[in-house]
Amino acid sequence: MKKVRFKFKRNPGVWGLAFQDENRIELDPYLTDQTLLDIAIHETTHVVAPDLSEECVDRIGRACADVLWRLKFRREE
Repeated sequence: MKKVRFKFKRNPGVWGLAFQDENRIELDPYLTDQTLLDIAIHETTHVVAPDLSEECVDRIGRACADVLWRLKFRREE
């Protein structure tokens, strides 16, 4: 599988976007670290598993972000 590319971009009204056909995501650069983990996982899941329901993708994003946060994963400055 190809790596999912990401870009920080402000898209009014949304925190993240997934472009399955381009294998990339866009993330709001102004998100808090914990929310960024959630949204990055959420949008990446849309790219790698496009058949999952929004509810399932949301659960995956929140659960993985929670575990990674408790493991002390943070954004580098």
